[in-house]
Amino acid sequence: MFIFVEQTLILNFFQNALILNLTAYFVKERATLWFLNALFGALIALIVPLFNLASFSKILLQLSVACLIVCLSFKFNSIKKFLFIISTFFIFTFIFGGCCLALEQAIGTYPLFVVSITSLSIFLLVKFVLFYHNRQQRIKSFTYSVKIKANGKVIEENGYLDSGNVLLDSITKSPIIFVNYKVFKQLYSDISLVSLLAKSSEDKINCAHYIKVNSVGSGSKILAFVVDEIVLNGERSIKNPTLALTFSGFEKSFKANVLLNSQIVFGA
Repeated sequence: MFIFVEQTLILNFFQNALILNLTAYFVKERATLWFLNALFGALIALIVPLFNLASFSKILLQLSVACLIVCLSFKFNSIKKFLFIISTFFIFTFIFGGCCLALEQAIGTYPLFVVSITSLSIFLLVKFVLFYHNRQQRIKSFTYSVKIKANGKVIEENGYLDSGNVLLDSITKSPIIFVNYKVFKQLYSDISLVSLLAKSSEDKINCAHYIKVNSVGSGSKILAFVVDEIVLNGERSIKNPTLALTFSGFEKSFKANVLLNSQIVFGA
């Protein structure tokens, strides 16, 4: 009996702690006294079965305890914020409870370590999904539609605003916009990669010159050139901007083929 009570207490505490952590991560608020609040919720879950309460009373009590845990763990200054946090807490609670119930239905009664591993797996999976979603949202918020006009061609690509890119071309004195080889090839399809690397095609590229950029390629010189115009989000037009070709592979991180300069975007 003691072992059963101890296991129930540990399991409920562990799951409450994970749910509070996920809730804090999702709502972007710090959970205070999470250890004590998780333990409080576990103790209530352990005590409730000792009383002969009706099903409705048990549900009402558990909802009240959940609201109390949220109130003790998070700060909020409006009913809307409270409802957002409590809804998130309930959703994660249902996810954990549903998965554990499904596991019990599938294999029957299982030991504590199986439940713990299952709960930890759910926690890691949900946190990974939230992290990936947040990262995609951050990238999306810094992504612009970029129309490039040069060499009699017009192409449209996604551009990522690199807030750390404030580099200026030492020759044209213009902010540098980095592009990958895919963009360059669309603008100058008649120039092969071999001749480009051999630096034998500069005469075919508008205002071609080489600049040293310490942040790209460890101080190596890269090809810079001037295009006729770029248009951001179909609204803002920049005449004769300077583009620089890089093989750094930034497109893999930012899901964009153009790395914008903050001075271009904000007009500094």
